[in-house]
Amino acid sequence: MRLDQLTALRFFAALAVLASHLWPLAEYPNALQPLARTLFHEGYAGVSFFFMLSGYILAHTYQGRLAQGRIGAAHYFTLRLARVLPLHWLVGVPLAAFAVGQEGWAKVAVNLLLLQAWVPRADWYFTINEPSWSLSDEAFFYACFAGLALMPVRRLGWLAAGLLALNLGVVVWRVTSGQGAILAGDTPTLTHWLTYISPVSRLLDFMVGMLVYRLPRRGGTGVEIGALALLVSAMVAYPLLGLPDVWRMQLAYLPLMALFIWIFGAGGGALSRWLARQGWLVLLGDASFALYLVHLPVVHGALAVQDRLGDDALPWLPWAGLVSAAAVALSVAVYRWVEVPVLRAMRPRIDGWFAR
Repeated sequence: MRLDQLTALRFFAALAVLASHLWPLAEYPNALQPLARTLFHEGYAGVSFFFMLSGYILAHTYQGRLAQGRIGAAHYFTLRLARVLPLHWLVGVPLAAFAVGQEGWAKVAVNLLLLQAWVPRADWYFTINEPSWSLSDEAFFYACFAGLALMPVRRLGWLAAGLLALNLGVVVWRVTSGQGAILAGDTPTLTHWLTYISPVSRLLDFMVGMLVYRLPRRGGTGVEIGALALLVSAMVAYPLLGLPDVWRMQLAYLPLMALFIWIFGAGGGALSRWLARQGWLVLLGDASFALYLVHLPVVHGALAVQDRLGDDALPWLPWAGLVSAAAVALSVAVYRWVEVPVLRAMRPRIDGWFAR
């Protein structure tokens, strides 16, 4: 059973990540500069949404099948890799051809094999196509899920609580030791990796998504509006209040995102019903994985063109609008003409391998 309201929300999460990378809107005067320095800047919280939603959706799709033995762990894991690797390689390999001379073969290989997030250095986990670091985390989550799905909810809860305590301890340690900054100049620090990139620390988001799925469903129009308002308000308020980045990387958004997915996952309110009925939004949500992977190359290309023509060639606000529209259009094209055909071709083959 599809959860179309959550699929539609995936588009807005990917759009938030895109907005966080439109840095000229925050740097140069324009009508949206105040929002660019708060709401748009906090768009990286969309990664928390995707990680948590991944745990929620995998629990919805595979937990019962794994527990009942209707699909094996290797079969399930192969299907999940087939979901992410073709598109990762489609975007990554052409970029790698240009990057290999500068980055080196080792970094390129680690990226294409989805191992980059395990290396605590930005010049490794941000190689080729920077957002692909999260796919490295997702591959780890997929591997863990086959075991986590078989755990009783109490044990899973205790494991998540232990991971939460570990992540809190890391943040307190970095802050009290004077190493709480996530950037040293323009270079991400070890604290950035520990609190935002590390597959082990981000496993907490994924496990919370699994736990949220096991909660009794609670929905309604009022609580949907409240959850949305709370999340958007936090994305504006956190920067204005000066909440340190080390807390905002994951922990400050963890309960808000869990509440948001729990409420909208129930699908009981008018907002959920409206989202699920909008075919165009569901399509954009289906294309959100492609948008997540293609948007930054589009942004970089547009910045290069703007730089060549001169910063005044096109005002930054219409520039951002054109870049966003181009990235979304490209994502839909990639989804329809690449991602869907490849998955349709691969799924029967994979099922056939494990049916023998």
